[in-house]
Amino acid sequence: MIPASEVYRACGALFGTYALAVVAVEGAPTMQSIVLMLADGDDVGFFVLLRDCGDTRPAYTVVPWHATGAVPIEPDGGEVPDVAANAVLRGVPIPRDGSLFGWVRGEPVTALTVIYARYTPETPVPTWSVLPRAGAPEAEWPPFTDERLFGHWFWDHHRTGSIIDLGEVIAATPDTVFWVDTYASLGSDCCVVEGDVKTQDRHVLPRGTYVDSATLRAGIVVPTTAELLADADRTDLTPRFGGARAHCLPHGRGS
Repeated sequence: MIPASEVYRACGALFGTYALAVVAVEGAPTMQSIVLMLADGDDVGFFVLLRDCGDTRPAYTVVPWHATGAVPIEPDGGEVPDVAANAVLRGVPIPRDGSLFGWVRGEPVTALTVIYARYTPETPVPTWSVLPRAGAPEAEWPPFTDERLFGHWFWDHHRTGSIIDLGEVIAATPDTVFWVDTYASLGSDCCVVEGDVKTQDRHVLPRGTYVDSATLRAGIVVPTTAELLADADRTDLTPRFGGARAHCLPHGRGS
């Protein structure tokens, strides 16, 4: 058992430090949530940390991913069960569902990272995919391309500027960045960028097609960017990133 006061302070630190993982709870204007991944050897568990700001001070609750057993975290309470405490103290925050990040080498983005953190039958647990730009040498792919589990390494790269959030620039650049249904031909959907997109921090998301790394390694022929842009089954991502950020990308079509 760990003192509740220690866990309570850690809850506040998570919401203060990992803004890109915070999601507004639909229908509950005073509530927010963060998804946490807790790895213990080969065992991996997911939890949802809830924050209710409706009272004079925030109230926190740890809930197992799609399971029962909610644990309230009281600032003046007793001890917190080990599982709930470890989820807060050791868990890795997962960026909000539908987030799209870029891996940068110098100025250009050479790969995208897509986050899925909302339950669906196709994605019953949070997942993530690396989508390098088709034609980019593998030496330019992210070093975490083959990582089995999401980890604190993601946030380390983000703090050093090697991983950048692309949500704002996509929201400001309509008719340029598209999600295309290529599941039948490539085994996963892909992201197509019609023209170079400059970010506020002087990076560039180059024109091209961004495809799941497993598809590229399998040697599957990827249609040209022009061919994919002619596909009627494409989605402009600007409206998805321009509004609520709780759900930004189509679901169930990743690797």
